[in-house]
Amino acid sequence: MLIKIFCNYVLISFFTIVMFPGLIDASNCGDTIKPLSYFDEVSQYSLLLCFGLFVIGILIDKKPWKVTALSSSILPLALWGYVQFMVDFTDLKKNVFAYNALAEGTLANIAEAQDRYKSEQGVFLKDLQELYSHVAGSHGINPCVRILKINAGFNQWIAEAKHVSSPDTIKWDSSSGSSLKKG
Repeated sequence: MLIKIFCNYVLISFFTIVMFPGLIDASNCGDTIKPLSYFDEVSQYSLLLCFGLFVIGILIDKKPWKVTALSSSILPLALWGYVQFMVDFTDLKKNVFAYNALAEGTLANIAEAQDRYKSEQGVFLKDLQELYSHVAGSHGINPCVRILKINAGFNQWIAEAKHVSSPDTIKWDSSSGSSLKKG
């Protein structure tokens, strides 16, 4: 009886997750994008494996091993073809650019808060919790953007942020011009 109840619970949970994927992740930050170098490496290694298995298949004299090696070379070739012809690199680059723009916007809001705090207190903020309260006056911090680090001195501050779905990290340096200009 308990096994039947457990199986029903797992089955209902599975269908709920499949039918309503937004229930688990309330803040939809987009699909995580792998770095473009990942696709280059997958393409390169699958092509090398395909050629390697093909050459081994040509050089082997025993028929069962020859057939196995030659037929095994088809799978890496299919993977190479998928990366080359099915992955939309233009769309990936466009999405990475949009995610990075959101991270830059968050850093711009932090820059505005830093300038406001510096004009009031005479120093830049290092504490992120206190900075969040000052950023509330501007457009705020995007919930999908993570502030990785913030270093503040008397005359300059540096911050790094990353959108959770982007492979890139965005840096902001107040020493290059005004603190409102990206470094």
